[in-house]
Amino acid sequence: MKSAAVIGSNGFIGSVIVKKLLDQNISVFAIYNKDVDRIDPRAKIVTNEQFLSLSVAPDIIFFVIGNYNTPYKGLLDINQMLYRYVKNFPESRLIYVSSANVYGNSTNIITEESPFINPGTYAMSKLSGEFIVQSLNNYSIIRLAYVFGPEMTNNSFIPTLIKSGRNEGKITLFGKGAREQDYIYVDDAVDLCIAAGISSANEIYLGATGKSTSNLEVAQHIKRYMNCDIIFKGEDTAPSYYFDPSETFSKLNWAPSVSIEEGIKNMLT
Repeated sequence: MKSAAVIGSNGFIGSVIVKKLLDQNISVFAIYNKDVDRIDPRAKIVTNEQFLSLSVAPDIIFFVIGNYNTPYKGLLDINQMLYRYVKNFPESRLIYVSSANVYGNSTNIITEESPFINPGTYAMSKLSGEFIVQSLNNYSIIRLAYVFGPEMTNNSFIPTLIKSGRNEGKITLFGKGAREQDYIYVDDAVDLCIAAGISSANEIYLGATGKSTSNLEVAQHIKRYMNCDIIFKGEDTAPSYYFDPSETFSKLNWAPSVSIEEGIKNMLT
């Protein structure tokens, strides 16, 4: 890999991909939509339209746009943009960052080949993106579980608990905090994306650790680094999720290295 482009380079995951590629002496086009505050200044920072007008294609394109909060029209716009990249750069290898949400309401241990059970709107948009990407001759798709780490700014579970602990001095959990989820640290998720980029195989990979952690354990990890209480209320009817990414580990000779405890420590210290 001599050159790469990162679509969504100012995002939580995209900005780390840019930095890690640059640290490996790879020339990087950092494509942004509105903001550039997270983008490493060593990159060639350009807009979507500027990049799409280039006559020279990068070796690899990382497409890392959108999240579960993106509105319906925004999800449509993202897939329209993805189709433009597929048409404009058919010779580049494209790494599409999808989501483990595509598996929907699975009650079984999820593997790369698990069926999709009633996926939601965001997950359906990701499956549509996967369909577009698979028209290429050179691609990989990465279905990421819950990615967490420093500079995480959304309102998902871990940032919400941290904010509550800091501002209110307490963390509130539903039920007994028994619900479990698989959390993958952002650096591990990015290393997986880059490993998929270096590979020449057209594969679908599962970006998970294979270890699920309860809500109570997450709260206890946070409590170690701030003065707050953990309280319980009501019931938690949300499902737990369990993953077996052993096939991905084997195919890419990759495995996550940062535990949930260490990752939360990095967020708080």
